[in-house]
Amino acid sequence: MKEDIAKSSSLGSRPVANNRYWRLLEAAPDGIVEVDDSGRIVLLNSQVEKMFGYRREELLGKSVEMLMPERFRGRHPAHREQYRAHSVIRPMGSGLDLRAVRADGTEFAVDINISPFEGETGGSVVCAIRDVTDRRLAEEEIRNLNLSLEQRTRDLAVINSELEVRNRQVEKADRLKSNFLTTMSHELRTPLNAIVGFADLLARQTAGPLTQKQERFVGNVKESSRHLLSLVDDILDISKIEAGCLDLKFESFSLSVAVDEVLSTLRPLAAAKEIDLTTDLSVDLTLHADRLRVRQVLYNLLSNAIKFTPAKGSVRLVSRANGSVIHISVIDTGIGIPPEENEKIFEVFHRYLTPTQHVCEGTGLGLSITRLLVEQHGGKIWVESEPGKGSQFHLTMPGSRDPVR
Repeated sequence: MKEDIAKSSSLGSRPVANNRYWRLLEAAPDGIVEVDDSGRIVLLNSQVEKMFGYRREELLGKSVEMLMPERFRGRHPAHREQYRAHSVIRPMGSGLDLRAVRADGTEFAVDINISPFEGETGGSVVCAIRDVTDRRLAEEEIRNLNLSLEQRTRDLAVINSELEVRNRQVEKADRLKSNFLTTMSHELRTPLNAIVGFADLLARQTAGPLTQKQERFVGNVKESSRHLLSLVDDILDISKIEAGCLDLKFESFSLSVAVDEVLSTLRPLAAAKEIDLTTDLSVDLTLHADRLRVRQVLYNLLSNAIKFTPAKGSVRLVSRANGSVIHISVIDTGIGIPPEENEKIFEVFHRYLTPTQHVCEGTGLGLSITRLLVEQHGGKIWVESEPGKGSQFHLTMPGSRDPVR
């Protein structure tokens, strides 16, 4: 019993009857303080010493207000009196930001639970004090993050609203552009066709003989008019595809027949440069596509290959079936394309200027139209090329399981 009393003196002013209770008090994770009816500290555990930075003898018998920030001390006695009149187990200052002060004067956030206790000198209050600094910091960080998220959400809503307006404006501009190009293309085709027709009549000398110089001039008119007509047709195709107005007429047909139709037009162009123009087609390949547009795709790829292949080179068209997909490749021994141009060459109006060229040939629409037409059929197109090592243009097209009639 003497040992219990000796140990209990370190806890407060009165002995603890049982050593087990003393150990439990010391093992508590919270600071435990007993305050008598006059507001004096009569008992505390070691957690209070650690939490507040005081030695036990510095707190025993002192007013509990010394553990509070000075701004709260004046009104605390009144709160004690109110609690004595309604003594129940409850949190102190529920919903308030409770603060305590250490021996060095620093403040920290606490949670305090209070309960009435019948002490030796009358009614006492037992306070369980917990340092919640880390929790409050985490809560504050969460609040700040939530506020930041709410602000970003509002900002994002404004941005989305602006984007919707801009998208509608862009869509309207695209429609107006496509309508304008379609209208102007039709308006330009009529006089151009008339110019080509009259130039043909003059070239046939139906209105009388022409001098050599006049024949040369008429030939220039025909060539320039056909070039403009081709440009107008390309612009019309682009505008139709972008506006979603291109109607594809799907049918099943033999790939070899379509290839022969294109080659019959291009062989004179290849022969003029002594280019070896060959094919390696799998037998009985049947496409299910728009025949006219497939011929346009093949013509664009083969004519480009011939154009950019030096004299006495070779251009080869290869095809094979891969399930229900037809794979077509146009392979040449031309000047090649650097890797950084492999995607750009399919962009509208982009023209690759080779190191030996001073003026770009073509309009920059052929490959753009080719890619759009291939994609309209559900296929894809890509290029493999290196400067000086030729190019390989690959594309896929839907095959047909129905025999060609």
